[in-house]
Amino acid sequence: MSVDEAKNRILQRISLPELIGEKIELKVRGGRHTGLCPFHDERSPSFTVFDDHYFCFGCRATGDAITYIRETQGLSFMETLRYLAEKYGLEVPELEKPNFDKSARLVEAQLYKISAEAAQYFREQLARPQSAKAREYIESRGFSPEFAEEYGFGLSSPEPLALVNHMLKKGFAIKDLITASVALASQHDQRAYDFFINRLMIPIADMHGRVIAFGGRSLGDDLPKYKNSMNTPLFDKSHVLYGLHRAKETIRRERQAIVCEGYMDVLQLSQAGISTSVACLGTALTLPHLRRLGALTPQIYLVFDGDKAGRNATLRTVNIALEVPQAECKVVVLPAGDDPDTFIQKYGAPAFRDQLQSAKGLLDFAIETRIKETHDLGIPELVNKEIVPWLQSVKDPMSRNFLMNRISELTGIAAEGMLSAIHGEAPAKKAPPKLTPLPEEIPVQRTVTAIKGPELELFGHLYWSNPGELDIDQLEHMFQSQLELEEVWAEFAQEITKALRKDLIPSQQNKAFWMSGSTPEVLDLILGLEKTQGAYETEFRQRQFDKLLTFIRKRQLDETAAKLKQKLAQSSGEEEMEILIAISRIKKELLHIDNPAKRPAASP
Repeated sequence: MSVDEAKNRILQRISLPELIGEKIELKVRGGRHTGLCPFHDERSPSFTVFDDHYFCFGCRATGDAITYIRETQGLSFMETLRYLAEKYGLEVPELEKPNFDKSARLVEAQLYKISAEAAQYFREQLARPQSAKAREYIESRGFSPEFAEEYGFGLSSPEPLALVNHMLKKGFAIKDLITASVALASQHDQRAYDFFINRLMIPIADMHGRVIAFGGRSLGDDLPKYKNSMNTPLFDKSHVLYGLHRAKETIRRERQAIVCEGYMDVLQLSQAGISTSVACLGTALTLPHLRRLGALTPQIYLVFDGDKAGRNATLRTVNIALEVPQAECKVVVLPAGDDPDTFIQKYGAPAFRDQLQSAKGLLDFAIETRIKETHDLGIPELVNKEIVPWLQSVKDPMSRNFLMNRISELTGIAAEGMLSAIHGEAPAKKAPPKLTPLPEEIPVQRTVTAIKGPELELFGHLYWSNPGELDIDQLEHMFQSQLELEEVWAEFAQEITKALRKDLIPSQQNKAFWMSGSTPEVLDLILGLEKTQGAYETEFRQRQFDKLLTFIRKRQLDETAAKLKQKLAQSSGEEEMEILIAISRIKKELLHIDNPAKRPAASP
């Protein structure tokens, strides 16, 4: 059976008035179902639903069940077919992903159950009398108890086996808990521990509202401050946007979406009544993200932090935004040091809406920012290599002329010269232009620490490795769970492991291939590694990697033990006993690392 035949089979099974009537109140008039149109604002119903199609006499919207789901939920054609097949209990094997069999479908069903049960467990933990401090923290962030309950806030236990033991009692298998990223396999004592420990838990849902992952916010000084679930068969960070299942209807109705960097930003905006916001989840904004939003709205606001890292994140969006021409991206520039979370708390929702009104076009912002960051003598090369290709992608002549005139004002380069370059003509050589003086920016403190020591060696072996030399699953587990890396380094490591999964050789990729390479520190690392290739030539790369990882893990344990001993001197009673137990566990783990043969037998 072909996809077209599958489509027809699905459409024959669906009662369109019943499907649309789930979200829109329809009344029967003259034998037809009518209601208020979901595609534009109206007071009197002009939306008519027939057995096989709908039509609006106001905005002229028309389509069948597949069109309706795509335009109201932002799904692709194949996603829509799969969604409707699942909703109506239809077996449509030709719509399954490649290599996706019944056993894989059963695994996914089990992962949904695990995620739902874990979400319920976290909510119950937060409601316990012993969790008063966590509830106080939530209120200190400005969230009401009612809001926290509505959005499913929870709490992971400080005990490292609490959730695992709970799930085992519910009959779930350890391997499924690890696959769902609610448990983590230890390489040192061959046991499984909770993936999230002592964190405020935020459930992450798919487009249909089903919990598929979690975000955990540290309640103390534990690093990393924010920790998300690892990628699973249900959860792919490059495709999922936090909050989209709640915001999609409002996004479509108000014809705008706000993209933030984190779920705390979305939560603050939602509580303030701004309900069109979504957030990336530990990764840069991707093409699948933008395509999903572009299916819902023609207007997307990018709100990244008002610092250098935020500006770099915005610049990395330009190339992918050009591949979604149906959506216009604008940039909201917040004051340095602010993100939507802090801005809303300081100034309120009206001030944030004012920021939206003053947003700049993405291309305009990118051009202006790159010019500011470039020395006078480098401006012609910048215009020729970066800005002209951007301009070539702008199809509307009026918009392109406007941008060329802005660039000309900023750089002194004549618009005619840029137009010649756009059409492939070599521009005449001119004297280096002078930059128009711009207001001085408040200097932003460098926030990225250069990689050094054994971590540098790890990145060196990773960069110079070939596909098949290293265990990719181990790499992802290590970088996400065992190493305490700043976000930019974790992102670069993730990009390299993704390249290796695609059988690409990292060292042979152009520097522009790495999205994180726009950060100067990452570029410096790449340049340094290219100068020291000989230091990473080995026939036993995995063995070298394991030695480095063991060294780093021992160092981390030693540092943790030292901090605990300092705290021990100031403690007494029950807290003193807890610290002594923790130090004892660290000593045992260090012993296991040095003498793996003496590890105790595995336990569940």
